[in-house]
Amino acid sequence: MDGVVKVIREDKRLALVDVWGHKLEGIYADGKLSGGRWRQWLEGLNEADCLVGDWNAHNQTWDPLNEDDTRGKEMEEWMVEKGFEIGEEYDGPTWERMVNGRRQQSRIDLFISRGPKNWQNITSDKFLSDHWAIMAEID
Repeated sequence: MDGVVKVIREDKRLALVDVWGHKLEGIYADGKLSGGRWRQWLEGLNEADCLVGDWNAHNQTWDPLNEDDTRGKEMEEWMVEKGFEIGEEYDGPTWERMVNGRRQQSRIDLFISRGPKNWQNITSDKFLSDHWAIMAEID
């Protein structure tokens, strides 16, 4: 089908696309952003009601295996202010790596959205990366 997916904007850390008339922002939140730069970057994510990506932020709201970090606290505050909620019902790790023989896991890849979403057929799979892919159908 022509015109079903259209790239609206793209840069180093995000891609804004229109998918069947709905705006979706795919993001990579560089771990080097902190303090005011982190908050400023978050404030720039205002064009879509659905955002998905690698947030590199820990908060027990979505990552109960790890302690809150500064980015996670700031992101949770921003989400509340902007009306975003964690979208998926998947609650497993989305990142995993072996470090010195110990497995480290966290949930830093998230789908957040404004308004209720109906999630169905949620699956996860580890590809050739330290991140897990989360796949789902969303109404």
